[in-house]
Amino acid sequence: MASDDDVIRKRLLIDGDGGGDERRLNALMKLFIKWCNSNDTDVSTHQRMLSFLAVGEFAMAKSSFVYEMNMKQMEKYQQLQEQIDENVSFAKEEIEKCKLELSEARLVRKNRKEYDALAVVLKQPDRKQTEQQIGALKIDLQELEATELKLLEKLDLRKKQFHALLTSINQLQTMLNEVEEKNEADVTDDSDITMDTTP
Repeated sequence: MASDDDVIRKRLLIDGDGGGDERRLNALMKLFIKWCNSNDTDVSTHQRMLSFLAVGEFAMAKSSFVYEMNMKQMEKYQQLQEQIDENVSFAKEEIEKCKLELSEARLVRKNRKEYDALAVVLKQPDRKQTEQQIGALKIDLQELEATELKLLEKLDLRKKQFHALLTSINQLQTMLNEVEEKNEADVTDDSDITMDTTP
């Protein structure tokens, strides 16, 4: 048994994008010629021609509506694409900031090690002077440790914000794909309905 995709593919190969419009126009032309060449006034033929015209007008109106809908959807996609580009640009800037903050944190850690080494060297001379220097170094170390802690906390926050941003971008892309698939499915269903009304 043929799947829905096979049926749709076969109909598109036969009818193109017109949904059977060409067949209806050919049938209408044949009926019109037959009606013109006939001496009798056939009401049923006249009604069939009117029916073909009504279906054609409906197909034209539907195509116009689908075109307008697609244009609006494209405009919406363009806006969403611009928003995604802005978000990606913002994410890149945040990554650069995080890299800079990480570099600063590493520099603070390096300075702390240097201060520790310096404290060992300064421990040897005059005890009072050395103790004063050590006290000052301890204060500096405490300030550096506090700065490092703040930088690490800020870096962790930036990582979480970046992760949330990437998650939002992925969800937005998934929603766009679902909306596009739904629109394609709706247009296909409308084409099937139009073809079913063809005599």
